[in-house]
Amino acid sequence: MKKNLFLLIVFISVLSFSGFIPPVDDSYLTSSFAEFRSTGNSPHFHGGIDFSTFSKEGIPIRAIYEGYVVRLELNDPIYGNIIVLQHPNGYRSLYAHLRSFNYVLQPIVDDVVKEFQNEKVVIEFSDNEISFSKGDVIAYSGKTGEAVKPHCHIEIRNHDESILVDPLEFFEIAPPEGDIILKELIIDGKKVEYNRGSVYTFTGDYPKIEMNAFLKINNNMLGLKEIKLYFANKLMYDILLDEIPMEEFYKPYSVYSKDSIAAGYIYKTYYRLYPEVLGTPIKINNFPTLNTNLDFFQVRIEVFDFWNRKKEFSFNLKRER
Repeated sequence: MKKNLFLLIVFISVLSFSGFIPPVDDSYLTSSFAEFRSTGNSPHFHGGIDFSTFSKEGIPIRAIYEGYVVRLELNDPIYGNIIVLQHPNGYRSLYAHLRSFNYVLQPIVDDVVKEFQNEKVVIEFSDNEISFSKGDVIAYSGKTGEAVKPHCHIEIRNHDESILVDPLEFFEIAPPEGDIILKELIIDGKKVEYNRGSVYTFTGDYPKIEMNAFLKINNNMLGLKEIKLYFANKLMYDILLDEIPMEEFYKPYSVYSKDSIAAGYIYKTYYRLYPEVLGTPIKINNFPTLNTNLDFFQVRIEVFDFWNRKKEFSFNLKRER
C-alpha cells in the first residue's frame, strides 16, 4: 500500500500541556513515531513524527518552544539538513529535511558550503549563542536526505540525545476519525488472511505471529502505539513505542519482522509478536514461561493507537506435529 500518496489530515491545536507548538502553521500529521524505515544506510526506526508542508519547499519551520541553537548538520544521508534546539525544560528538538535556514543562520551555512560543498558537516554553537523564541522561523522546508517529498520531520530528544521520545506526547492533537486495520497475519512464515475465530496451524516450540496492522485514516496509514498479545487471557508480550534509545535506532527488528518494507511510497510493515530480538519497546515478554507442550492456543491481540483507542483481534492456533 502506498504511504503519504494521500496525506492524512489531522488538524493540530496551537497549545499543548508542555507549551510546545507545532513547527508548521495549519498543518497535519503524515507519519508517527517509531515506524519502520528501510531507507538510508540501514533499516531503522522513524525517530520522530512528520508534519505536512503541503508537498512544498520553502514553507516556514518554527521553533516549537523557546531555546537556543545547539548545532546544524548538512548533508546527512537520512536527515539531510538539520537544526537542533535546546529548550529550558531539558529536552531538545530536531528539525530535518530542511532546504535552508533563517536569515541569521543561512549566511553561516553558505560560508561552510563554499568550503565543504556536499560533504556532511556539523556546525556547533555555544550555549545561548543564537537564541529563538517560541514561534520564530528557524528554517524552511525541503526534501534533503531520504525525504521523498518536502515535509517537516521533528524529533524530541533528552538533553544528551541518548533517547528519542515520541513527540506526540508534547503536542495536543485531536483524535482523528479512523480505524485500526489488521491487514494480514504471518504465522510460522506463512501469510494468512485474518478471520476472527479462525484456527491456524503452527509448528515448533511456540507460535511465531507477525501482523501487518496500522491506523487507517482516509487513504493514509500511521503506525501503532502499543500491541498486547494474550494466550488464553495471559499477557505474553507487550510492545510499547514510547521511546527509543539512540543505541537501538538501527535495531528495528526488535519490533518488526524482516518481511517489512518502508521506502518511498511503499509501506508494508509487520510487527513481530515473539522474542527473536529484544529491545526497549518490548515491555513484557512472558514467552520463557510458556508451556511448550501445549498444542492449542486461544489468541487475543489488543492494539492501541496514540489516543489509546483499542481494537481487539482473536483467533486460535493449533500445533501440527
